[in-house]
Amino acid sequence: MLQRCYKNRPLMRWCIDDSICFILVQGCVNSLLKIIVPSIYQGDDLCELKRHIHANTVDYRILKKLVQKVFPPCRCKDVHNKHKEALKDVESSRGGSGEVPVNISPVTQDCKDEYSGDDESLLEAENKMSQSEQTVAELRICPGHERALPIENTVMDLDVKEEGISTLLCYLELHHNAWLENMSHVYANCKIQCYGGPAQLQAIAKKCPPVAVAVARAKKEGKTFANTNQIDFNVVDISDSMGWDSGPVKREIKCLAWNMDTAGRPSKSGVMVEFSDLAYHFRSPGDLDVEELDDVLQFLHDRVQKQERTELSQLMFLCKSLTSVSHKNYWMCADDLDMKRNDKLKSIINNYFEKQETGSHIDDEDRDEHKVNPGMLSQLLSDIHQFHGLYGHEHSLNGRAIARVFHGISSPCFPASTWGRVRRFWRSHLNIDFNFVMKRATQELLRLR
Repeated sequence: MLQRCYKNRPLMRWCIDDSICFILVQGCVNSLLKIIVPSIYQGDDLCELKRHIHANTVDYRILKKLVQKVFPPCRCKDVHNKHKEALKDVESSRGGSGEVPVNISPVTQDCKDEYSGDDESLLEAENKMSQSEQTVAELRICPGHERALPIENTVMDLDVKEEGISTLLCYLELHHNAWLENMSHVYANCKIQCYGGPAQLQAIAKKCPPVAVAVARAKKEGKTFANTNQIDFNVVDISDSMGWDSGPVKREIKCLAWNMDTAGRPSKSGVMVEFSDLAYHFRSPGDLDVEELDDVLQFLHDRVQKQERTELSQLMFLCKSLTSVSHKNYWMCADDLDMKRNDKLKSIINNYFEKQETGSHIDDEDRDEHKVNPGMLSQLLSDIHQFHGLYGHEHSLNGRAIARVFHGISSPCFPASTWGRVRRFWRSHLNIDFNFVMKRATQELLRLR
């Protein structure tokens, strides 16, 4: 498709043909045209394009909070240990010669297939699985739990866009260990209101087990239902604690709003059921140890950093490629066609799409942090102190949040619609490298504590 666009037509007329600019980077035609002309020496457009790359990067601290939310601890290991103790008690009571129930201990299917003989083989398989330190899914004790993270609360808590969190969850799913299984979004919160008062709420709790579990949990937390006719609970958590899927549980709860008469006709029961809080929906294990959690966290951090370096290197590759075939002034290519540069640009584009070898390394000469003079650094530190003094008490600030404001990058907690009006700080240091601003802001925040 790309070859049909430029194979038989000259590329170098004036500076570069608009259609090729559109193919290289969609939506950045004007920016690329500016890159080719002498403004490249100021690097203004590079700073504008880098904003979109840095907007997708996530800090190590935020990744740690996400991992803790995705892999909360469960009690599967405790249940497994109790099953082992019960198995030993049964064996000792029968003198080691009786038949041992297989369903007492949750042996994995692979172990069952491998040791499908006598009871001693089953015990050997059980001991082998308990002593093994492998973390593959086939040998994991926890089969995985159904989880739901409300999107709005998670986005505001992590200060990461919804699509960014979805990407991180996909990274975990595509890992060779398959740490989680992503599913379609669901409504996590369920609210039940009974027009018949507290008596009706107690009545539906007796005939609907999920509601009964929700009421029991609420009573453990100190809530009473003597004078209330409604209850809110996380339906996915309740379903997982009961060992059920959330889909059938939701259908059963929805049926509470209707009664069937003797003729089979539905009528309203006086119970209103509402589902809210759209949430990320996935299945993840809860028995990961500290080392496994560190591996998950390090994998995500390395993957995010690699993606940022790759995108920055690709942007610099594009910039250098266009610079190598451009003219200093427009009148140098206004009359005659430069076939040599035209062929060179075709060769660069062909090599890019055929080999895809732009690398992820950024040369020292391309790093903007080396271009910060003492005057720019002094102004940067002054603005960091003033920003902290004005907004440090109202917002939870960190180095990345301040760098985003100084570069004009919108985020859930610092949207452009609000912070774009703060012209004193918004996009005030766009000419300084983002990572350099973030590093110095973090250092100053630590010093000001």
